Amino acid sequence: MTMPCNNTLPSVSEKNKVWLEKWKDHSDIERVFSPINWGYVAQNPEKAYYSDCPTIQKYDEVYGEGNAEMWIHGQVLALFGSSSCKDEGIARGIGIFAQTFVSSVRIYKLSELMLFFSRYKSGRYDNSFSQFDARRIGSAFFKEFIPERNKEIDFCEKRKINEAALIRRELPIGYVIPKGYNPYTWYLEAKKRAANGDKEAIDSFKPRII
Repeated sequence: MTMPCNNTLPSVSEKNKVWLEKWKDHSDIERVFSPINWGYVAQNPEKAYYSDCPTIQKYDEVYGEGNAEMWIHGQVLALFGSSSCKDEGIARGIGIFAQTFVSSVRIYKLSELMLFFSRYKSGRYDNSFSQFDARRIGSAFFKEFIPERNKEIDFCEKRKINEAALIRRELPIGYVIPKGYNPYTWYLEAKKRAANGDKEAIDSFKPRII
């Protein structure tokens, strides 16, 4: 009887196949979602939240069990390497931390975790990274980053809803928003001008004929 090869990727849905087209194997994932890209993620948090990339759980499902744990191990090891701590015993303990942490963050995207690690390294959650304590990493993620994440996503969602509503209801099709304004700020400015009798601003509030 022929035994199945353990290296065979599990079956995936059509949606997940899109990821396999972008990143053919786990080495591509590790290259793109690498600590060297923490700086880019830190400057683009909204992209991190809305990135079409695997969650920790999907990373294992699509690319093979155990890859997510190894990925987290690499991220935390990068934090250790940038700290002032050189204790080999602590370094060896990172593997144990990764084993437990991975099961707690399975619903979060790789890009979101990268954003957290980049902020942690920057000292956003105090300067504990300089001494390095894996337990502090877990605490900072759940007690500080997650509430922060939820507020930022909520802000983004409300902004998108407001902008879509303004474009849909207030601005006629083809109406050009002047340079230096976004839909919301121009709405406020146009409303102010309309109140002062500005014809162009008044016209911008006329109902659209569809």
